[in-house]
Amino acid sequence: MEFEGQEFNLNFNDHTILETEGKYDDVKQVMEEESYIGCEWMIRSHLTIDFPTNSCMFILHFYQNKDIIIAEYQSSVADVFYNSDIPCISIWAQDNGWNCPQPHPDLIRDGLEFWKHFWETSVLDSEYLDEKYGKRVIDYSDLEEEDDEDDE
Repeated sequence: MEFEGQEFNLNFNDHTILETEGKYDDVKQVMEEESYIGCEWMIRSHLTIDFPTNSCMFILHFYQNKDIIIAEYQSSVADVFYNSDIPCISIWAQDNGWNCPQPHPDLIRDGLEFWKHFWETSVLDSEYLDEKYGKRVIDYSDLEEEDDEDDE
C-alpha cells in the first residue's frame, strides 16, 4: 500500500484478519460461520506497519459493530505532524468497511495533544474527546471553494 508516496506494509497476527485481508464483510461472515451469530464478538490483533525506514506497532480490537479501538500503540515517529501511522490505519480501516478507528481513552489521557490533533483533523474518531471538547464541526467550505474553482 502507499500513503503520500510512501510505501508501507500492514502485518496482522490474527488469522481471521489475515484470511479475509481485513475486509469487514468477510470478517463478519467468518465469525458468523464459527457460530457467533447473534453474539457480540471482538478480534484482538497485533498490527505492525512497516515503512521503508521505520515501523510502528498497534494492538487493535475489531468489533462486530464495525468499531476498531486502538488499545496500544508504539509510534514510528514522535512528531505528530510527520506521523503516517495513524492516517495509514485510518485509511485502511475505512477502505475495508470498518468505522474510523478510535484510540482507547487511556491512550488519549497519556498523550492528549497527539490524539487530539488526529481527532480534530477527522483522521480518528473519539467518543472520549467528543465528550471532553464537544462534537466536532467539520467545515467543508474550503473543499466547496476548490470544487468551484475546478468547475471553471
